[in-house]
Amino acid sequence: MSANFDNAARQGLKDAIPSSLDDIIRANRDICSLYLSTPAELGELPAIVELMGDQKHVSAVLDEWRFICLNRTGYGGKSHFLTGIHTTQNCYWATSEVVAVDLERGFVLTQSGSIYQLGTKGVGEPEEGILLHICAQFHNWGFGKLLGVPHIFY
Repeated sequence: MSANFDNAARQGLKDAIPSSLDDIIRANRDICSLYLSTPAELGELPAIVELMGDQKHVSAVLDEWRFICLNRTGYGGKSHFLTGIHTTQNCYWATSEVVAVDLERGFVLTQSGSIYQLGTKGVGEPEEGILLHICAQFHNWGFGKLLGVPHIFY
C-alpha cells in the first residue's frame, strides 16, 4: 500500500509542475494562452530603446533570456515579458511588460521603466525553474488563480 501511495504522490507532484509555457495556463484557455514570443510579434514593438544621458542605467543583465507572450484573446491583446536568469543575483527573473526592444544592441525597456541588457540567449522552452518562477509571478500579479496556474510560492 505504501508503494501505491508513494507512486501516487510522485505522479501528483509531476502533474503539478508545468512542463512547458503552454502547460502553465490550465483554466480559461479560451481567453488566454502563453507561448514564446515570435520575431514578428516582437517586431511590432517599438524597436529603439533610447539610452542617452542619465537614463543609461541598466537594471540587470539576463542570461538564458526568452520573450514570452501572454495572449489575452479579446481582453487587451498581447503582452510580452522577458524572462531569464538575473546574472548579479543568480536567480530566475521575469520583467514587467516589455514596451520596447532593441535586439541589435541587446536592450529591453519595460513598463516599469527598467532597462535590461540581454546576455546569453536561451533556446527552446524555458527550464523548469523559470516555468515555476512564471507561475509565482502570475499569482503575485493577481491573475494566476483565474488562469488555473499552479500555485508556486517563493
